Parts: sequence; C-alpha cells; structure tokens
Amino acid sequence: MKFSIYQVYLCVLVVTLWMLSISRASSQGLQVDDPIINLEVKRIVNYPVESARLTDFVGKKALLIDFWFAACTSCIESFPKLDSIQKEFKDDLNILLVTFETKEKTLRTFNTIDKIKHVKLPSVVADTLLHLIFPHASAPHEIWVDRQGKIKAITDHTSINRNNIRSLIAGEELNLPVKKDNMEYSVFDLLIKSLDLDKMLKYNVISSHQPGLPASDGMYLHPDNGFLRAQATNVNFQSLYIMAYDQWGKGFNYNRLIIDGSVLVRLKETEDKRNTFCYDSWWRDTSRAKACSEMQNELDHFFNLTSYLENRKVPCLVLRKTGTQRRFISNQSTERQGIFYVSDTLCFENVYLKYPVENVLNYGRYAWAPSQFIDETGYEGKVNIQLPRSFESIAQVNRFLKNFDLEVTIEDRWLDVIIIKDNAKL
Repeated sequence: MKFSIYQVYLCVLVVTLWMLSISRASSQGLQVDDPIINLEVKRIVNYPVESARLTDFVGKKALLIDFWFAACTSCIESFPKLDSIQKEFKDDLNILLVTFETKEKTLRTFNTIDKIKHVKLPSVVADTLLHLIFPHASAPHEIWVDRQGKIKAITDHTSINRNNIRSLIAGEELNLPVKKDNMEYSVFDLLIKSLDLDKMLKYNVISSHQPGLPASDGMYLHPDNGFLRAQATNVNFQSLYIMAYDQWGKGFNYNRLIIDGSVLVRLKETEDKRNTFCYDSWWRDTSRAKACSEMQNELDHFFNLTSYLENRKVPCLVLRKTGTQRRFISNQSTERQGIFYVSDTLCFENVYLKYPVENVLNYGRYAWAPSQFIDETGYEGKVNIQLPRSFESIAQVNRFLKNFDLEVTIEDRWLDVIIIKDNAKL
C-alpha cells in the first residue's frame, strides 16, 4: 500500500501532537478541567479485554479512576464501597482501579482478603503510564471524569459518596477539595524539607559535628515566622546547657557549671570534633520557660545526664570604683570605639560596660574572667577601660585598672548554678 506525502505528513503530525500531550501530562500531570488523553491502557484484569482506550470508559458513562496498592489499608477498605456504588450506578458510571502491583499480586490480594473476595472491579495492573499522567504520592487517589471526558475533580477517597457520584453523572460542578500531593517528598528525606512552616508546631534535631559550619549559638524569636528558636552549630555540651537554662547572652560564666568529672571526661572536646554538637529547635506559641524546660529534658535524655538549677555561693570577680576622678568615663569625642587588642592589652573604648561583661569577660569557654565577672560600679554610661590581654592574677588586673579609678576583688555572691550529673555512672 502506497501513501502520499500528505498522508505521511498527517500521520507524523498526529503522532507528534499525541507525544507532546503525553509529555505535558507526564511532566506536571493532568489537572482539573483538562480532558483525559486517548491513550491505550494495557493489562486490565476483571474486564472483557486486556487492553482498551482510556476514552472507551467515558461517553455513555462517567468515570472514576481509583489508584491503589496492596499495602494501602484505606484502599482495601474502600473496595466494598466502590463495588456497591458500581453496581448501583452500572448504567451511568465506570469505576477503573489502577495499581503498579503485578497481575499476580493483584489477584492474590483480592483472593486472600475475605472482605474483597467478591469485588470484581476492572483493575489496570503493573501500570506506569497512568501514574505519570496522574502523579501522586499517596493513595487512595481519585480522578473524577464526566461523560465528555473532562476531569471534574482530583480527590482522596473521603469524597466518594453517592451524592457526589450523582453530581458527576449529571455533569454538575463538584467543588470538592483538590488532593495536591507533594511530589518532592520522600520517606528517605528529612521531613523538614517538605513541611509547610505555617503549619509546623514543633521541630527538633540534634547532630554531631558538621564540617563547614561555624561555631555559634543563640535563642531568639524568628522575625519572619514568629517561632521561638534555639540554634547551635558545632558547640560543646556546656554551651547547649547554658542555652537550655535561659542564660544565653546573659554573661553566664563557665565556673557556674558544676559538672561531674566523669561527664567532663566522657564529653571532652577532641581534635576530631567528636564531642561538638549541632542543635536546632523551633517552638510555636510556646513560652520561653516551657521551651527551655523541654530543651533541658531533651539534652538530659540525649547525653544520659541529670541537670538542674541551684542557688549557691560563688566566688566572683567584682568590679568597683575607687577614688573620685572617674577616669573610666568615656570621652564621647573619641573617634575610635569598640573592643580590640593592642599588643598585650584588651581595650574597651567608648562602649557600654554591660556589653563586654556579657560578651567578652564572661563569654563561654573563651571567657576572659576565670570566675563570674560582676560590675558593681553602678555606672551605666560608656567607658574607656584597659585590661591585660589574659587574666593572670588580681594584682595584675588592678595594675591596669588603677589608671581608670577602678579595681577588682574576689568576693562570694549568691548565684544560680547549673548542676550536671552523670547517669552513666549511677
């Protein structure tokens, strides 16, 4: 049989358009109001023939396509209902089951589960094509198609009832909730990657050292979503507990951590960073006190420790004024300001004393002061002060401070301390 160039061109055009329609459908899936595609459906069981055009199921009747798989309990539970609806509306409705399961597993499923042994609905088995046309991440997944082959709804199984079936058959608008699966979700991925933050209530993760991340920590209210967030990267366990007891950013000196020696050995920082940790928790609509309490419990459970707060008498470095000249008061006209080192001298120029007390003198494992540093000068303005680059003795520090009419002494003060005990040795 000979074909004209026009006939060949027409065939190529038809095939090309059909392939383009398949490509479009498989890339994003057919949507509500799209027409179904006139494609061949193969491997149909419980049907007079093993293959048919998808459009064969519409025209005289509406069509409900039900995607299922054998391990889906909701799918299996819905089959008797679907079978009953099919029998009731047999003259106006086709129900087509679709699964990726093999023919053998499909027949075995229907033959071994008592409640569905009587169900003889046609089912496409070992399917790939319809799953591409109607992508979804969960089942049951329902495609509602009217007599004209137009998709009227995409839902889960909870929308299947006789009233909605009657509306589909009558060609009425369904206005059913659209089932939109997150196609990027994978059970092998972190759940946080697929979550809608607006609906998240609580999130928590603890990990070991993460190369490439800076050492940092903090607890703050997130400006964009309102979450209270406790976040730390590559820090030691002491920093986590200081945050858990709401002392982050408050000048909490490490000498106020009373820790069992066995804990310090077990969680000692090493060159391979084995005992540095990352922590991230998000709380919605939660008080800071409740969040801290939860964090304490999480850390205790993770590290196998018992922690609590206790008020004790603690030796402190107390800063006081001497004389009457007040040479520590800043000259506001100075151009240089901030905290910096000059040779062996730590300089505070034109800064509020509160900042270096919290962020330098008492700051974490790098704290300048070996004991809690307390400012009792009563002065709240900006200061110019110099200290030795590193603490060696009270006398050494006071040699610097005498030029600014200040001095430090060691005195006891009643302060809250964090007690950390080792459950592993109990």
